[in-house]
Amino acid sequence: MGGTMVAAGANGPAGALAEERTFTVSELIQATPDVRIVRLVPADGRPFDFQAGQYARVGFAGLPARDFSIASRPGEPHLEFHIRDAGQGTGAAHYAVRHLRPGERVVLSGPLGDATLKPEHRGPILAIAGGSGLAPVKSIVETALERGHAGPLHLYFGVRTARDLYLDGHFAALGQRHPNLSFVPVLSEPAGPGPWRTGHVGPAAVADFADLSGFKAYLAGPPAMVEGTVPLLLEKGIAAVDIHADAFYTGNRTPQRTGR
Repeated sequence: MGGTMVAAGANGPAGALAEERTFTVSELIQATPDVRIVRLVPADGRPFDFQAGQYARVGFAGLPARDFSIASRPGEPHLEFHIRDAGQGTGAAHYAVRHLRPGERVVLSGPLGDATLKPEHRGPILAIAGGSGLAPVKSIVETALERGHAGPLHLYFGVRTARDLYLDGHFAALGQRHPNLSFVPVLSEPAGPGPWRTGHVGPAAVADFADLSGFKAYLAGPPAMVEGTVPLLLEKGIAAVDIHADAFYTGNRTPQRTGR
């Protein structure tokens, strides 16, 4: 794999320990039939400090807590999560997508994880997201742009069908404001022809580049996508230490990180 299997650390920015906090649901957006954008604000008004690319452990309605990646940028007044109901009919993700209501209180602990934006890198970035793995990639991309990243920034977003695609208009508009950003949706099981790439997102992204040396890559999504894409990146010349990946397993996340 060119990397090491690691467990998520319990450290946030600057080594701060994760803490448990109470948040209030401020906004809910049904992004697709199976994915809901959930926005939370701190009940005590204190800011929640984290780094772009981290995640938090969230408990809804007394259910066992689950790990969800943070999609908002550090410093925004709310925390945003993209939560997918995998169709199991129970658990935190199902509740959040099907039953959660504005005003509910949720318990959150974090931040967690170290597959984060490396702000010292000013060169090209390749960001690859599968499904709700768009959440941490969104935070990374938007934070890089907010901080003035001027190098090329390529975002590939892979889903199965057109009904699974979301925030495409948001990223198209972001690209209008930041010409160094390119956004490419990739559908693996399209119902018919359309204005998007087809195939699996990892191979589609890597195929667009003859040489990835000097890039940093950020990947998030299903394990098969992450594990299948890393060797392709290495073959194109990207250094292992420049690949930062987070694989989402069923249940709680077991992160896979390459790089540092």
